[in-house]
Amino acid sequence: MFLIAALAAAPQTVLTVFAAASLHAAFPDLGKSFEATHPGVTFRFVFNGSQALEAQLAQGAHADVFASADQAWMDRATSDGLVGPSAPFATNSLVVIASMNSPVQTAHDLSNPGLRVLLCADAVPCGRYARATLQKMDADRAFGTGFASSVMHNVVSEEENVEAVVAKVSLGEADAGIVYRSDVAKVPEHARVVMLPAVDQPSIVYPIAAVKGSTSPDVAAGFIAFVRSPPGQDILRRDGFALAP
Repeated sequence: MFLIAALAAAPQTVLTVFAAASLHAAFPDLGKSFEATHPGVTFRFVFNGSQALEAQLAQGAHADVFASADQAWMDRATSDGLVGPSAPFATNSLVVIASMNSPVQTAHDLSNPGLRVLLCADAVPCGRYARATLQKMDADRAFGTGFASSVMHNVVSEEENVEAVVAKVSLGEADAGIVYRSDVAKVPEHARVVMLPAVDQPSIVYPIAAVKGSTSPDVAAGFIAFVRSPPGQDILRRDGFALAP
């Protein structure tokens, strides 16, 4: 049982949270809920690709909490001595976001010649997950060998975070992109959602940890406990995430 309400927060504590870009909607909601029961606590959120956030921590940037979109970058932060023990707090899945005028109607259409597709860069969790999904679709008889290479041939840009993919597709700068389900929980204007087969997707698990050297370790621990508590999980679910394992 998490003793959230009993946590004694220092007056005017500003908790800095480094969080994966795909958490840009959910974490402010979590912060507001936490602030409501912890007078004096406010949040400073920094959203970016998990790889960029880990690099900033390694370069000495101040943060109290790190929430990654995959275990790999959390493991890197752990091996670099930047964070304490981590724990999973949410899961996610991938979908296709398509512009309103895009010819993409199903996942099969991603391989159509001349399509403009966006992915996150391979170092970004969403980009790595997307490539793993395409490889599994390549082995799926519903799509066939060569599907992945045809889609990759259509990739016109590799973005540093998933927010950039959503923004560019919504503006019509590309026909489609692969993003997280949570990014389209509230479908952006001028965009549509096309499903990807669940059977071809890897497990997408988000871990969270307190940053070593935090100036507010008790508050950081309390926020992490809240994120993983039933009320925190309810907020994450409303923002398109699924429960942590």
